Amino acid sequence: MTNLNCKNIGGTYFKSILISFLLLFFCIYSSGQGKYAGYMKKMISISYTDSRNIPGLEGWEFRQGSMVTPIDNPEMIIADVFQRGNTWICLFSIKEDTASAIQTIMDVVEVKNVLKGWQLYTTSCRQNKVENVEIVALVKWSPSQEFLKPAKQAWRFNRDKRRFEIASVKGVDCINEGLD
Repeated sequence: MTNLNCKNIGGTYFKSILISFLLLFFCIYSSGQGKYAGYMKKMISISYTDSRNIPGLEGWEFRQGSMVTPIDNPEMIIADVFQRGNTWICLFSIKEDTASAIQTIMDVVEVKNVLKGWQLYTTSCRQNKVENVEIVALVKWSPSQEFLKPAKQAWRFNRDKRRFEIASVKGVDCINEGLD
């Protein structure tokens, strides 16, 4: 009878360790990718070959696409911006083999209720007049400004962690590529 109690205690101990480990893993994972993705978190890990035809983005308008890494980098990181109504998203994807056409979404920023005249920009932004292709910013669009500002919100894509982090909007502006 004593052995049976020891097995039950050991089993209970093992179960509580396992549950604790799973909860810890879930907490770590949930604080990672998709933190700013909202409903679009489902897009993380989707693979595609054409950025204008990504599964799950039917009805979204492609607004901008840019390469983040230098062209000769063996891992190519791409940023794409889409809009549907007053919701904007930015996807950062990776092409792990430049000989392949397959890209995989690493992380997403979703911005809802964007007011008219505001746009999500990426790879053309700077902070304190220093270019930073990792910055994604929601900025006020103007047809006559060389640099679009103010920035209402900003994120930085951390290449090492492969996820977005909140960034300060102080000193953030984006190049107006549509300037005449």
